[in-house]
Amino acid sequence: MNPVVARNEIEPLLAELIRQLSAEGRATERVIYQRIRKSLCEARDPCELSRPLNDLSTMANVRPRSSGDVDVLLARILEKAEALTLPDESPLIH
Repeated sequence: MNPVVARNEIEPLLAELIRQLSAEGRATERVIYQRIRKSLCEARDPCELSRPLNDLSTMANVRPRSSGDVDVLLARILEKAEALTLPDESPLIH
């Protein structure tokens, strides 16, 4: 996966998620997602990119569910991350 593509696809959504968490007064989650965003922005190769993507997945699984914009944004972020990490489905050429 190309880190530049991942950054272009996911970073704007993460920035909006962070703004929303701040507006809702959810400081702990905001700080965690800021760290993930920083890690995503600093990734230079697929190996470095794996950490922020794994952290996103972990956070999505451990945080309590709530209704609203935060869950919608997080679902969109995870959908983008999953789409970017799926293996290429092109046929093998022998």
